[in-house]
Amino acid sequence: MLQTSRNDKYLLGFTVTVFLISCSLSYTWSANVFGSLAQHEYTYYGYVPAKMWQYNLIDYNDLNSGWTFEEGSASSAGLVIVVGIKDGTYVKVYSLDNGSLVSEAIIDSLEKHYTVFRNGSFFKVVTNQLACVLLLDYGSVPFGNESNMPTPKTFFQSTSGTYAGKEFVLIATAGDFISAQYTIFALEDAEVTVTREDGQKWEYTLKVNSWKTLMLLPPLAAFKIESTGNVMIQSGSLPDGWGEPQTFFVPSVEGGFVGKTFYSWSTTSWDATESYGYRVSTAEDTTVTVWNLETKEKILTANVKANSGLGFKPKAPAIVVQSSKPITLAYLHNGSLVNINGNGIYGAYGSGVSYFGVRSNEETSIYLPVDSFVEAYIFANEESEITVDSEVYTIDADTYHLLTQPGTHLIHSNKNVVVEVLNWPSTPEYQGLMFDGVQIPSIQTVDTVSNVKVTPLEGEFPIVYVLIGAAAMATIIMAFLFVRSNGKNRPVFARLI
Repeated sequence: MLQTSRNDKYLLGFTVTVFLISCSLSYTWSANVFGSLAQHEYTYYGYVPAKMWQYNLIDYNDLNSGWTFEEGSASSAGLVIVVGIKDGTYVKVYSLDNGSLVSEAIIDSLEKHYTVFRNGSFFKVVTNQLACVLLLDYGSVPFGNESNMPTPKTFFQSTSGTYAGKEFVLIATAGDFISAQYTIFALEDAEVTVTREDGQKWEYTLKVNSWKTLMLLPPLAAFKIESTGNVMIQSGSLPDGWGEPQTFFVPSVEGGFVGKTFYSWSTTSWDATESYGYRVSTAEDTTVTVWNLETKEKILTANVKANSGLGFKPKAPAIVVQSSKPITLAYLHNGSLVNINGNGIYGAYGSGVSYFGVRSNEETSIYLPVDSFVEAYIFANEESEITVDSEVYTIDADTYHLLTQPGTHLIHSNKNVVVEVLNWPSTPEYQGLMFDGVQIPSIQTVDTVSNVKVTPLEGEFPIVYVLIGAAAMATIIMAFLFVRSNGKNRPVFARLI
């Protein structure tokens, strides 16, 4: 039997409640939840993409061959999962389309609460204690016997709200050995303990500037990860030359998404012609250095002009990106169809759902793919004044401003805001968006700061060479241009079952 809350001391009884509203469908096992949230609230905003499907060329070598619907690609709903970090966490899930309370529950640590929303729905989750909140491309409440769930392409917040921390709570998904990865990056020497909800434990020793890749099983099991040193946790994996890239923003070690030091996995199997990769965006002149975390060798050093960017494909299993001035870092696909490693020369497809936060009174430079449809929803939990490039807008509480213009943008806000970015190819015009999942950051944690001392990497002669188009260094990057190199990809897998 599925339970989203099973602690009798908090609930007077269980009833099955099904809410069917104009824009959302929700299933929950909790009703009769009394009392209001505590004075301190954590708020999470989201939107389920309206167009969740994929079309492919009939002939990948002929742009005029016509398009065919990808069988099985359509999804009619998204699953919102709330995982408790502490006991006695009140959860309320609202539809922002009509303001109704869709579901509520009280959950303990490592317990889950599920809500399903139809495509095109806006929602809000409110908790009285920080929780792990996820949006997955999954159209129903899980029954508990799932053998495969989509793996989010995301970074996880620690229990203190930072992305670099010593304790994390997350939920497992399972796919194949390529996609279902959870990577722990050691920012300091660390003894790491991974505890599953049934009490089973695994322990690992990590040296500073190393990483460990885990398989967390079974699907939908909750895990607590504790560490003696600061770590960061990333799920999913970059595709190899045959994969379909999904967008994500990389949080900084210092806290938030604007910073000077970033860790992420990478790949040694980049498609040389496909327009995807990592991209730095900056509001001021800066010098960017990219390191191979495996070999501790320098891959690239480049000067980047203000209000511009830098695209690169670092051929390494994992990387560290450092900057002399604050930057943002994202992994994305520009949306063009050209590649060489697919079934033909026009077989590329890149899309995604991703999040980043904008701190109050901090300039955040971002890049939105240029050969794609883009929708960037800027959510506010209180009246906020934002400036996007030179335009000023006012966002009321529990509403959003929608940005749809591709390219480089500079965002400033007088209050903390959270941004959800959707991108999918603009060819054909009726193309849809595919994604696996993402963690939703609480808007109250956007300005949290990490207390981490970064350990320098010792560089040697670069073994990876990256070419940046001349136009990209002079103005907005309109495409990624890269060259291969000869790094090695040897991640360590540990399967937890």
